[in-house]
Amino acid sequence: MKIYLNDFSNAPLRVRIAVALKKLEVEEIHLDLERDDWRRDCPEFASVNPQQMLPVLVDGRHTIHQSLAIIEYLEEKKPFPSLLPPDPAGRARVRSLALMIACDGQPLLNLRVRKYLASQFSPHGAETWVKHWMELGLREYEAFLVRDAAAGRYSHGDSPTLADVCLVPQMLMAQRFNIPTTAYRRATRVFEACMELPEFAAVVGAAAVVSSG
Repeated sequence: MKIYLNDFSNAPLRVRIAVALKKLEVEEIHLDLERDDWRRDCPEFASVNPQQMLPVLVDGRHTIHQSLAIIEYLEEKKPFPSLLPPDPAGRARVRSLALMIACDGQPLLNLRVRKYLASQFSPHGAETWVKHWMELGLREYEAFLVRDAAAGRYSHGDSPTLADVCLVPQMLMAQRFNIPTTAYRRATRVFEACMELPEFAAVVGAAAVVSSG
């Protein structure tokens, strides 16, 4: 298997964390889509994913895009350690939390949205947009953690799940944009618990090196 990704964007980070938790061997092909000349480094990528977004998984003749679809594919290929609870209600809850970030929150904050806002309005306008939607999304996630007894050390119980794989990159993005997260106490505790795990720490550490370089 090989995965097209970068080190610091939300969706690729989700996949990298899932790969690390499942201890899978994959070939990583790194692309920086913020650079105008990325096509020179990887001219085949436009045909691999006509959407030209990351990440993309290639497994033999199968090409899969969208981070949650990739992670679910990996979950089915290697069920253990599982990123989904064993019971239907638990799986639905974890997927709901993950989708709050991956479908409701982060798409409003991704690179092409920020670039468009900056070009049409102003960099300050784009920053205000990011702050508003980031804070709203984290506040909503926090509310679900607080109200539901299913939350334990992590977003759902005492093992990391797909929800945590989505939450950690979102919290990191908040840090990148200097958005305080201390008000979201349960989410912060979950984030800190995840960062104590070597799989999360290794992936996040690599991302920090790249984003600061």
